Amino acid sequence: MKKTRSTALKVFSISTLLGFIGLMLMIHSFSSQASTGRITCTTAFGERSFTIDGDKISFHREDDSGVSRAISSVSPDSVRTHKKHHGFSKTLYLNGNKHRINVQNINEFSEVNDYLSITSPKGHEMTYPLSCHSA
Repeated sequence: MKKTRSTALKVFSISTLLGFIGLMLMIHSFSSQASTGRITCTTAFGERSFTIDGDKISFHREDDSGVSRAISSVSPDSVRTHKKHHGFSKTLYLNGNKHRINVQNINEFSEVNDYLSITSPKGHEMTYPLSCHSA
């Protein structure tokens, strides 16, 4: 009877340990995907510039002296985020226009795959390639 109980304890301990390791790996993958940190993006020629910090987005504009200032910030409550495998897309409304920010891969930013799309209330859409980097 002792051998059976000891064997059952060893099997239970190994399966518990493997389950715990699997759970920790899964939690780590979710937390690394969710915590992208601060990302700064600009469009070509600096027409649009913004910083993404979690779910908060701050748009910037340079004044005549070349100093960049945050002209508007969008609270996390009004930003809809769709997480992808390695990236995300964020949708928000600013000054009546729908802004959609798409970052394909936060580990490898790409001007080909990352873009800002702005749609007016009349349906006119402008799409800008983004040049992003982690701040």
